[in-house]
Amino acid sequence: MMNNDNSITVETKLFGFIAEEAHSSRFSVSVNKLFKTNGINAMVIPMNIRPDDLGFTISQMRSSKLNGAVISTEYQEEVFDLLDRRSSEVEASGICDFIRIENGMLLGELIMPVALEKFAEVYNEDIALQSLCHYFYELTTGENNEKR
Repeated sequence: MMNNDNSITVETKLFGFIAEEAHSSRFSVSVNKLFKTNGINAMVIPMNIRPDDLGFTISQMRSSKLNGAVISTEYQEEVFDLLDRRSSEVEASGICDFIRIENGMLLGELIMPVALEKFAEVYNEDIALQSLCHYFYELTTGENNEKR
């Protein structure tokens, strides 16, 4: 469970949010609030990455403490060639919006379309952010969030 002071422990699952202007997005705040509300010891860290640093950053994720990273729109095509494995959706679309790190391998997934489809009937406002946040929660915890 995430502690009240929002500190990161050795048990905390860490996910990056990779964007050129990640700190100005509400995505990390929204997902972290969802994790905390549901007692999940995980945190999304906004990572401002310049285009010329993307390749290096992604390649170094293999040996980092991150469990994965959400990729902002501006980098979803570029990360495709940097992956070790790709889901069938990533292969078909040529873009990747989530990288899972397992055993030093970068596994590409496409979570936004699945999230939008899954939650389209549940949310009326801010559907993209709400959908992605809840689907990201389910994807990273393996649990189904029934508090929608």
